[in-house]
Amino acid sequence: MYPVAYGFIASETTVNWTWFMEQLKKAIGDPPLLAICSDACKGLENAVKNVFPNAEQRECFYHLARNFKKRFRGFIQIYPAARAYREEIFYDNLAKMLSESSEAVQWLQANHKLLWYRCGFNPDIKCDYITSNIAESFNNWIRSHKDLPVADLADKIREMIMVLWHKRKIIAYRLPEGMILPAIMVQLRANTRGLGHLKIVKCSNWSAEVWDHSSGVSVRHIVKLEQRTCTCQEWQHTGKPCQHVLAYVTRQRGIDLEQFVHDYYLVNRFRAAYGREIEPMTDKTQWPKVDLPFLVGAPLAKLPPGRLRKLRIKGWMEGGHKKKGSKDGKFTNEMEGEKGCDNDTAPTNAKGKKMIRGPMTCKRCGEKGHRQASSKCPLNGTAKKRKRRQPRKNVTIQPAEPSTPRRPTREEILRDSPGRVTRSMLATLLGEGTSSQVDTNSPVRMPTAAAPKKMTPKRKLHIG
Repeated sequence: MYPVAYGFIASETTVNWTWFMEQLKKAIGDPPLLAICSDACKGLENAVKNVFPNAEQRECFYHLARNFKKRFRGFIQIYPAARAYREEIFYDNLAKMLSESSEAVQWLQANHKLLWYRCGFNPDIKCDYITSNIAESFNNWIRSHKDLPVADLADKIREMIMVLWHKRKIIAYRLPEGMILPAIMVQLRANTRGLGHLKIVKCSNWSAEVWDHSSGVSVRHIVKLEQRTCTCQEWQHTGKPCQHVLAYVTRQRGIDLEQFVHDYYLVNRFRAAYGREIEPMTDKTQWPKVDLPFLVGAPLAKLPPGRLRKLRIKGWMEGGHKKKGSKDGKFTNEMEGEKGCDNDTAPTNAKGKKMIRGPMTCKRCGEKGHRQASSKCPLNGTAKKRKRRQPRKNVTIQPAEPSTPRRPTREEILRDSPGRVTRSMLATLLGEGTSSQVDTNSPVRMPTAAAPKKMTPKRKLHIG
């Protein structure tokens, strides 16, 4: 992150953005190789066209994809199309989108006319960023000081930038002059690993064919070290050797990898970027008094009610911030609350103000009207299942037919016997004896278990 200029405006309008771009032009001039990446703000887009007509206007792909997902679903080809360095890959993915829906491609061409794909970038600029997240990093950097007054906020940002420049200036003069930045070399050495899927076919000492078999289909690229070109176009756009160049260079002896990196990553450029000095300033009591020919009044714009926000408003894809003290640990979306409850019938709090609450949604089943721990959820195991009441039928109960007595088995006799069973007793019960001994007409009486005797503890004899 390299801060160049910052300003304070009331709202993002075309007039305010034009004023900011004019001040920026006074600071940096009008360089021939300049790329400005912005979001979908129309006022900023028009201001860049008016003040920097020769600059390359780029659009943040993150904001484009967020707007695209609101209208169309399932087009994953837009991501490889934006990241592709070659035009052939970009048009192939665009053709797949066109075959699925021509409306999506027409919407992109009509509403997003700026450059959001890498193959359309100027390779001489040596910057392949497709997002504008650097602005969000700066916003997060000054988040804890955004509630200060304007004069104090401007002075605090100046102090933070001054400290940042001083630290990086110390780092710059500790690095060896004329060398590539160590962070870039560490990154390139890490990229030299895992290149076994590339096959090198040498043509000369400075050019070769590189076959790529990683995707299942053999793709061939031409690498020319003298011209610093590769047909994958990544080396031309970034200024750092791609994987095809690294595979060719690392398999040769006596070749230094630093000579194939662009001068943009030299330590000398890093020193020149932080060579200037940000002048220190005194406090307000020592500032010179100036008699202005006009009266400085209060700003005309009205401030919104409530405390100013420190955190930026996140989009619908990112989710809200967590709030301390809330039951669910999340913010309640006001738009969802308006859908779930009418303003006229909304409940009121202790102060008499209307509270807008939306219908609660279960995290397990996804249904509305109950929470995750409620007994109404059918997935948490506590739901009360109501049995459907069966209608009573007029059924007459018939008396059971008398059945013949069944003889007990040997196991049943042994199990129900209260004590020792003799052979004669067992033969009598099972009917195995003679006819004179056993009467078949008399009912069989099973022995009953005797009641257990109550055991009394023995008393000890105490001899006095």
